[in-house]
Amino acid sequence: MERDDKEIIQDIKSEKSGAVDELIVKHQKRIYHMVYGLTLDYNKAWDISQDVLVKLVKNIKDFRGDSSFTTYLYRVTMNTFYDAKRKEKSEGKVSHMSDMERADGENKVYEIKDTVNIEDTFDTKMVKEKISEALSELSATQKKVFVLKTVEGLKIKEIAKHLKLSEGTVKSHLNRGMEKIRLKMKRGGGKNE
Repeated sequence: MERDDKEIIQDIKSEKSGAVDELIVKHQKRIYHMVYGLTLDYNKAWDISQDVLVKLVKNIKDFRGDSSFTTYLYRVTMNTFYDAKRKEKSEGKVSHMSDMERADGENKVYEIKDTVNIEDTFDTKMVKEKISEALSELSATQKKVFVLKTVEGLKIKEIAKHLKLSEGTVKSHLNRGMEKIRLKMKRGGGKNE
């Protein structure tokens, strides 16, 4: 049975062995899928996800618990995504998990690929490509709403709070986004159809 985030974070603050690993293992898939939904690129999602995990581990002792950990995780993920987007054209990269040093001085590499299967069958890849193409035509807000609803499973009210939008606006973006995706999938995904 998975432990509550608050318990794990308390253990991290108390420097209990294995607590950092537990938090990472618990949330790495969620982070990867959220970032992939925003980037539609396996490699970028991989890099950004690692950057998110680095920031979480480095800053977790500062987490006060004023908001839920899920909200905090979402904010760190989105900020890291936007940072990466701004730096995309520059050659410098944010540090990776291999750069992290634990308190005992030992380097620890956290591998998301161990829990995320990026080797899919051909048919699955084709469907994913069609969905990715459809998602690329959504506005930035429609994409965020779609990812938070379908990948994260958040409720309209939660999405509205995260994005600082009214619930009606969130519903509108979700409906328009879903309609664009439905039409794109129905047409077979071709841009010139």
